[in-house]
Amino acid sequence: MKYIKAAAATAALALAAAACGGGSDDSDGAGQSPAQLKVWMMGDGTPEQTEFLEGVEAEFKQKHPNTDVVVKYVPWPQVATTFQKAAAGGEGPDVTELGNTDVQSHIEQGSLADITDRFESWADHDKLNKTALENDRSGGKTYAVPWYGGVRAVWYRKDWFEELNIQPPKNWAELTAAAKKIQDAKKVPGIGAPSDQTNALLSFIWGNGGEVAVKENGKFVGKLDQPQAVEAIEYYTGLVTKEKVAPAKYIGKNELEGPQRDFALGKLGMYIDGSWALKEMKKISDKDADKWGVFPIPAKNGGNAPVMAGGSDLAVWADSKAKDAAFDYITVLNNAKNAKAWADYSGFSSMRSDVSFSNPALAAFTEIARNTKFPPMSAGWGEFEQAKKVLPNAVKAIMQGRPAAEELKKANEQANTLLNP
Repeated sequence: MKYIKAAAATAALALAAAACGGGSDDSDGAGQSPAQLKVWMMGDGTPEQTEFLEGVEAEFKQKHPNTDVVVKYVPWPQVATTFQKAAAGGEGPDVTELGNTDVQSHIEQGSLADITDRFESWADHDKLNKTALENDRSGGKTYAVPWYGGVRAVWYRKDWFEELNIQPPKNWAELTAAAKKIQDAKKVPGIGAPSDQTNALLSFIWGNGGEVAVKENGKFVGKLDQPQAVEAIEYYTGLVTKEKVAPAKYIGKNELEGPQRDFALGKLGMYIDGSWALKEMKKISDKDADKWGVFPIPAKNGGNAPVMAGGSDLAVWADSKAKDAAFDYITVLNNAKNAKAWADYSGFSSMRSDVSFSNPALAAFTEIARNTKFPPMSAGWGEFEQAKKVLPNAVKAIMQGRPAAEELKKANEQANTLLNP
């Protein structure tokens, strides 16, 4: 297996142009074993990931023994530029990982191959998370396959809860009460509520019956100015401004910019993060790792709030000349054995119903991931969520004293514009 790391967007484009597509001359790649299969993986790559992908290639070669798999790692900050230039230039990989919130945009641009027939013929197709799969479809056709997802939950100190006779909160009132009790007893902030945490914010909105936007008559209509969404954001921001159980120092920051470290060091009672955080927190301090636990983000009146499964999907590039081999690679990469190995290494939940974590400390995330929900399936979601940071900016302003109704009205106007590109 060969590996390429894109050092810059321009280099990425040059590499894509030089090595695009498989070796088959068949325009659809039906039944072909190309000399080369180009695979794009997102991120910087690690020795452990390389070892994992070498195992995937060995299994893939059982069917395509003469195909050389070339993996290129595309750093996340360069993803948008690399894909845009590849699409514009008619060049791309055979197989690509891509962020699940970017799938609809790529479908609209025509960058991804229609894999409907191949997908339906795959024996494992019914094992994939159906909610996640809907995000990979358009017009009744399938364009990608869910690979892994990162759902959030509330990390907490099991020993503190036991000592203070606190049960994992089942609703917002209990969450606030738990945070206050921890804060009073342990003299640390009860919970972290950073403003730049879109996925967690969505859970609070959904957990109150609210929505960001819904499709009406073929157009997305914003709902952030509705009572359910306003109340949810007022509750979240109120943890900082009203209840004062969450510190103001996290305003303008995300969960990695303070809360994760503080929790690992025993300086924070609870915070919201994903299963992958365990590995990162242990790097900070593993002294109390056996005392860490998680519970689902609660809905306002009880039960578990839906969670957004931010993560990655797998697709065949539309211009690939080896589409059959490309899809074969996807089925190997995402079979039960490899999906479990990837989940255990990465800390992200598999999008297969028959795969769970080996680590019992992360077992709760497997169940939490079954209650996934996706934001508006719009090509403009990436700009709404990432480029413009509409919800985080509104939450930041509210935490700094702006009226919630006023800020969410502005956010809703942005939703109406950005989600209908």
